[in-house]
Amino acid sequence: MQTLGTLILLPVFLGLSFWQMERAAEKDHLLEAESAARHASPVPVDSLGPTDVPLHARASGRYDEHLFLLDNRVRDRRAGYEVLAPLRLADGAAVLVNLGWVAQGASREQLPTVEAPSGTVEVTGLAMTPEPPPFALSDRETFAPGWPKVVQTAVPATLEQELGYRLRPVVLYPDGSDVAAHKVKVMHDFGPSRHHGYAAQWFGFAVVLVIVYLWHGLHRGRQRRNEEWKQ
Repeated sequence: MQTLGTLILLPVFLGLSFWQMERAAEKDHLLEAESAARHASPVPVDSLGPTDVPLHARASGRYDEHLFLLDNRVRDRRAGYEVLAPLRLADGAAVLVNLGWVAQGASREQLPTVEAPSGTVEVTGLAMTPEPPPFALSDRETFAPGWPKVVQTAVPATLEQELGYRLRPVVLYPDGSDVAAHKVKVMHDFGPSRHHGYAAQWFGFAVVLVIVYLWHGLHRGRQRRNEEWKQ
């Protein structure tokens, strides 16, 4: 049984270690792309498709009055929302712009009052494709009536179902905004070093497993020799 357990667990521990190393390499690539994007000239947002790395983009248009409140956003231990505003583009589509964080009301039923800037605006910032929420069984979400709408995901393909027009597959985080700074901070806080630590932890488990297996093997061998000597 011990041999079987070792044969099962050892590949699992090593596999998790290598997976964390791959995640660390991905985070390295992400942070390099974020640094490059901040120093690059912005590209038109309507030229972008889904992207795995941050890009510097620009968009101009007028904000739709229909806003989304991205739920479960915590700042300084206070619950709140991030405001997502569709910016209508010249081609009739729109791009979601993250206008920043607002505190939750006294209760979940009391939504904050939010408004987008009026008139024609030009926005430059980091463009990122949101990741779908973990364990999502469908790309559809049930929305309560009325606006603004509280949502659990910023995925454009999900939110455009309520708008009736197409959303670009990225969210813009405006240059110089608190929400953009927070996004970059989170990327660095959950950077490669954390994954390196997890990789070392799983590799350590594998080493301990092998040592314990060898020690038990030597111990059993010594016991058998002692029993044979007594006979």
